[in-house]
Amino acid sequence: MTTTRIRKLLLGGVATACLLTITGGASAAGYGGAPIRSPYEAYEAALQQRYAAMADMEAAENDSQDAWAYGNKAVAARDGFLVLPDDPQNYKLTPENTAFAHKTYAHLLNAYLAGTPDAATNDMADAQVNFDCWMSDTEEGTNPGRAKVCFDRVVETMARISGPDTDAKPAVRAYYERVAARNAKAVTDDRPLSALPINHRMLSETDSVALNDASLATLREIVREARAYRRAAVHVTGHADRAGAAKYNRSLSQRRAANVAVALNLRGVDLARVYEIQKGESDPAVATADGVAEALNRRVEIVIDNR
Repeated sequence: MTTTRIRKLLLGGVATACLLTITGGASAAGYGGAPIRSPYEAYEAALQQRYAAMADMEAAENDSQDAWAYGNKAVAARDGFLVLPDDPQNYKLTPENTAFAHKTYAHLLNAYLAGTPDAATNDMADAQVNFDCWMSDTEEGTNPGRAKVCFDRVVETMARISGPDTDAKPAVRAYYERVAARNAKAVTDDRPLSALPINHRMLSETDSVALNDASLATLREIVREARAYRRAAVHVTGHADRAGAAKYNRSLSQRRAANVAVALNLRGVDLARVYEIQKGESDPAVATADGVAEALNRRVEIVIDNR
């Protein structure tokens, strides 16, 4: 999308009194001239929480550039300024990913102008932050597992916000349609809650931290319970099987736990309540000999309980 097109979109909506010269990133500081106040207070608060979590995650990985970028967005959102998704033209992506990025970027801007931040605050915030995460991680190529998690979340939330993208590549279109169909059948969840402590388990593929469809369903249940038990802690413990070196498996289990923690935070669970633990291969669900790959040992255990 060109700078002229972005300017026209914004001038037609929230920034009618401002002459924009878009020269940099998508935070208020990147616009040239005075920062633009956002009309969506709750949305900016949701963005602040999510971008701050991303900044903390990048800082923990010693990626100072991304930590600064996300932190800058969190500060702008905190101060009530307009914070938009990153512009795909600033990323070096494959032609296929570039096409998807530009299409989704246009959808996000149109959703913003249509008032979606008021109508679907958390979904819109999740879509925007995960969109930035996907482009950044895809360009860097060092964390494909997280890039996939962010991509899947973008597709899922955009399906709820704007429906299937009929012009997308077939695999993405099928995902949109599947998620949209599932959401169309959704009803208010008034099921009774289990008493604390509540235990959940997510299984992982070999050498992977990605969340599959079953894990995402479990994640939604955890979020429901965490919101109901607002003072409870959420203990997230990563595990690995005994295929591979013990040191690597400990790191893998840590990344599995961190991935679930980030996914919870992006859905509104405060990271201050989430405690990450990594067990590596030291606490198997099924005892095996060294070097044996066991599906039940590649897991993340989640326990919601009083602190």
